[in-house]
Amino acid sequence: MEPGWTASRCAGICDVDRASCWCPAHTVYGRRPPPADAPPWVRFSERGRPISATCKPSRVRLVNGTVVTIDWGTPSLPHISLDDITGPNGWCNVAKESQLTEPARRGCACDTEPSLSGRMCEHVLEDACPNQCSGHGECDAGYCRCFPGWYGQECARKRAGQEMEPGLDISQRPWLQTTLRPVPAAATQPPPDAPGAGGGNTSAATASSVRQGTGEEEAGAEGAASTGAGSANRGKGRRGRRGGGGRSGSGGRLRPLIYVYDMPPEFTTRMHQYRLTTRNCQYRQYGPRNVSELSIGPYSIEAYLHEMLLLSPHRTFDPEEAAFFYVPVYFTCWTWPINGWSDGPFWGAPTCINRVSNAAHMWLAAKRWVQSHFPYWDRRGGRDHIFLTNHDEGACYMPTEIYETAIMLTHWGRLDLNHTSNTGWKPDNYTAGMTWPGVLGGADVRSLYLGHRCYDPRKDLVIPGLKAPAHYAASPLLGAAPYHRDILLYLRGDIGRHRVPNYSRGIRQKLYSLATTNQWARKHRIFVGDTAEIPGSYGEHLARSVFCAVVPGDGYAMRMEDAVLHGCLPLIIMDRTHALFESILDLDSFSLRIEEAAVNEHLPNLLKAISQGQIERMQRKLALVWHRFAYAQGATVRAAMRESQTTHANAQAIYQGSVPELHPFQPVTRFPVQVDALSTILQWLHGRIPYTRGEAGGTAAGGDAAAAATAAAQQAAAA
Repeated sequence: MEPGWTASRCAGICDVDRASCWCPAHTVYGRRPPPADAPPWVRFSERGRPISATCKPSRVRLVNGTVVTIDWGTPSLPHISLDDITGPNGWCNVAKESQLTEPARRGCACDTEPSLSGRMCEHVLEDACPNQCSGHGECDAGYCRCFPGWYGQECARKRAGQEMEPGLDISQRPWLQTTLRPVPAAATQPPPDAPGAGGGNTSAATASSVRQGTGEEEAGAEGAASTGAGSANRGKGRRGRRGGGGRSGSGGRLRPLIYVYDMPPEFTTRMHQYRLTTRNCQYRQYGPRNVSELSIGPYSIEAYLHEMLLLSPHRTFDPEEAAFFYVPVYFTCWTWPINGWSDGPFWGAPTCINRVSNAAHMWLAAKRWVQSHFPYWDRRGGRDHIFLTNHDEGACYMPTEIYETAIMLTHWGRLDLNHTSNTGWKPDNYTAGMTWPGVLGGADVRSLYLGHRCYDPRKDLVIPGLKAPAHYAASPLLGAAPYHRDILLYLRGDIGRHRVPNYSRGIRQKLYSLATTNQWARKHRIFVGDTAEIPGSYGEHLARSVFCAVVPGDGYAMRMEDAVLHGCLPLIIMDRTHALFESILDLDSFSLRIEEAAVNEHLPNLLKAISQGQIERMQRKLALVWHRFAYAQGATVRAAMRESQTTHANAQAIYQGSVPELHPFQPVTRFPVQVDALSTILQWLHGRIPYTRGEAGGTAAGGDAAAAATAAAQQAAAA
């Protein structure tokens, strides 16, 4: 044995399948192994109590009695020892927090297992899975283990020829009533006729409800569903007009039809089993008393979009009639928190020092799995296949063999062909490159992706990130009374004080320097700084601002969403980069764009030179489309929206105040779900169908199809 070698970083029992650490079996709250004859998915006979990363010992006693400090534990205070974990008053042996040793009380927590909560992990919760496995499977840390005969990532499909038995009796799990939804694609009968379903005119069908404060709140992902939670079909599903074009094959079916690949779980839901945290990867989880609640982070669109497409009436089980094919890959979940915490999985080079390499290989493996198991990529060269690239620099390092034809849904609209990485995170620097023995024959990983743009507006779309309704609860979009806008320009957050110079292309740093040096806050009501310098409610500040800076971070940053959802006019400062929906909405009508080089001491004068009349005209234009920047579908999201709306309605009833009739931002009392961000994406896709069929002049970029998609979305938005 080499000096300093240790067998494990776990001070208890290591779950080698998931790299999680648990109290040892000899302790009161230890994990007990399953019986020898248990099925492979049974992981324990008694769950036990997890040992979190902050609960790892930094001091251990050797065989000779010497206490030494180790380099893989928790070296900072409280200097946890093994006795603090497995001793009489250690984390693994006591029932109450008051009984813990002081180091254990300060360092040990119940924050690694989504299915456990409470200070001492005393509450067992439901795990969150796609549609809770549709009532035909058990959820295991995000992965659906389907009942015999059922399959699919949400267990909504039944093997041909087998009886369609009912799903779980949810009276035994009443909390599932709020999250378990029928899967329209699994219905045994066609849905009822829906307004606008025929003729394929999805955009026109929803245009009438684009206006602020209209639309059906309960429509959306489940709008076409009329079947029970346990319904499913036996094979490929209802067959309509092949090709997924503009006509309705069965009454009420919405176009475009999308086939969602059931990817091997190592690309998707298996990632949730490796995450070892309660706060990442998912967009919802079960909280105290098994109430479904939002748990949204910067990259939560990954799980959200997947689940919404699984539940969408646009989904089809028959790939022959599909207009589009969605390839779900949970790369950002791998990026964090799996990468660096677990010893795998890896894609390509087995290292966490280059996350770009893992991303490129993971996407490529997903594409080649699809290509080897289905004929649909080769049928149209991938032009009808959709990938989500929602990390900081989007599709900049998407393998060329995917990027050249497939559709990218991305947050990062960088346009230049010759581009270099601007991230402040070294593992994400796609310009740096890397070689690894035995990988790519020794070639640099950059050989997979160099030579293409990060985004092509002729085939790709820059989409909003997912924001929780609580984030914009101060906005009239959720029924709040509008604030007086007494802040001229606002930017709060990481201003790059401790970052590398290329972070944010230096824009945040430059704005901060100008604002502090020239005392913009005192002279012009322009606030630029971090949370310590600008304390108070972030949402209220945005709702009080006339202009909000939209600037990059490590790549994309959700500043555009923050601005628009609060009725703040975006001041876009990022050259050669499209903002959200810029290719399909008239952003110039409600935003300003200035070149990066034009950011100087005269910026306050530029903003003050815009007349109040022009500002109000821009605000009215923004109020026509701001709902398109929010995702409003899904039961948990809509419940959070209703909570905010109810709070504002009650406040207004007490106050009995009124908003002037001509005010640009009237409180929205019913959110127009049918024209939210997801619906906008689907409308754009509908206009892309001719390109996927080679009916757009045969150009690599899609030619007239892109223009048709743009025109369709703009027509709906302007209605």
